[in-house]
Amino acid sequence: MDAIMIGFSALFADPMNLVVLVFGIFLGIVFGCIPGLTATLGVTLMIPFTYTMTPVAGLTLLIAIYVGGISGGLITATLINIPGTPSSIFTCYDGYPMARDGKPGAALSIGVFASLIGGTFSALALFFIAPPLSKVSLIFGNWEYFSVAFLGLAVVITMASDDMLKGLIGALVGMVLGTVGMDSVSGAQRLVFGHWQLMSGLQSTALMMGMFAVCEIMIQSLTINSQKHEINLSKLSFLPPIKEMKGCLTPVALGCLFGTGIGILPGIGQNAATLITYNQSKKLSKHPERFGHGSPEGICASETSNNAVNGGALIPLVTLGIPGDMTTAALIGGLMIHGLQPGPLLFTTNVDVVGAIMVAYFISNIVMYVMELGLMRVFVRAVNVRRSYLYTAILLFCLFGAFAINNRSFDIWVLVISGFGAYFLTQFKVDLAPVILGYILGPLVERYFRMALVADRGDFGMIFTRPIASVCFVVALLFLVYPALKGLLRRVRG
Repeated sequence: MDAIMIGFSALFADPMNLVVLVFGIFLGIVFGCIPGLTATLGVTLMIPFTYTMTPVAGLTLLIAIYVGGISGGLITATLINIPGTPSSIFTCYDGYPMARDGKPGAALSIGVFASLIGGTFSALALFFIAPPLSKVSLIFGNWEYFSVAFLGLAVVITMASDDMLKGLIGALVGMVLGTVGMDSVSGAQRLVFGHWQLMSGLQSTALMMGMFAVCEIMIQSLTINSQKHEINLSKLSFLPPIKEMKGCLTPVALGCLFGTGIGILPGIGQNAATLITYNQSKKLSKHPERFGHGSPEGICASETSNNAVNGGALIPLVTLGIPGDMTTAALIGGLMIHGLQPGPLLFTTNVDVVGAIMVAYFISNIVMYVMELGLMRVFVRAVNVRRSYLYTAILLFCLFGAFAINNRSFDIWVLVISGFGAYFLTQFKVDLAPVILGYILGPLVERYFRMALVADRGDFGMIFTRPIASVCFVVALLFLVYPALKGLLRRVRG
């Protein structure tokens, strides 16, 4: 409670923090509702602009964009059957048929209300789980940090890609990118090839903006002249219709529990949460035949779960320094740009920042609900903006942002080359999620593994004397081995 009260004081001490929060929600919904733009892209683009802000204001802006971006994806998913963000793909299954049946306002109201419930539940989980978990993490040693980071990497490789081999390739590419620069343990130079600019490693913000923004612009430019759906919205109710909400209690409850729980697990993200929640809600529904044909239960399952992931993903970020999903991986850059190292020490050295993160996330969900429904027609107009204008502006933001962080043109080259590299990977159907999380988690796995071996004189068996470390390590191995065993059993049965 001390952290929460200090967070309220830090957030409300400066009125500009609330202005920044409202602006971030608006910007996030715009990024979320326009297909091709995502919450991760919005957070990554705005990280350089937080450099001149206080840590509280800068992180409030990024958290607000995160909340608005994840919820905003339901707008186009409901109205034109195109998810604004990948996490809203299951909203298309029921939101669009419901809108096509003459109830677009009801579908949007139900979706935004479900987003509020999921986000608020995970905010409460963030309040009550993060502080105790940070105290537990203070007893973590090198083996514990290694095993947790290794578990996150194993989960990403297994679940973030349809093909485990491609997920492994993506993770290896990210881990190689993370090794560029000075070795944190020995101080040796690695993969610098004689260029002194690489001594400090690849600038994370420039790398992420290249992989998300530049790559996405290149992909979307292939269809920039294609016919675009014009969205029109007539009637919209501010509160969800009660008669349409019958039977929605179960999917909302499942969405809160699955979304928050999956968010806490490093690296899984919204897509897995929505898939599991949607399928389980369909199995437990009294009318499973309605799913996929305009069922409010399906909308609630999708939107509750993908917004509940947000708060869950912030828990390992602030307690362990390990991202829960793609957007929190980008948020690490927002912390580090202000000289803050995510992890358990944040609760002792920067409790005002941690409290502000938790309070800003809680308030952002309430502001998101009011703003998204109150300004729905404004966001619909934003979707109708010509993409040629939009992508040009985004590219300029990327170039200015990459240069502004360190005032060096080398980071622009990192931006451009990483964008082309990411586009090359996507052409071979390699998911970018393992690449980014391999870049974040790979150096953590390597550093803590080497430090643990040095401390225990090369005895790897010491990991099995630490209960938390051994359990996480065994679970990680099961994640990696299960797909191979599953394929082997299938071939044996065949």
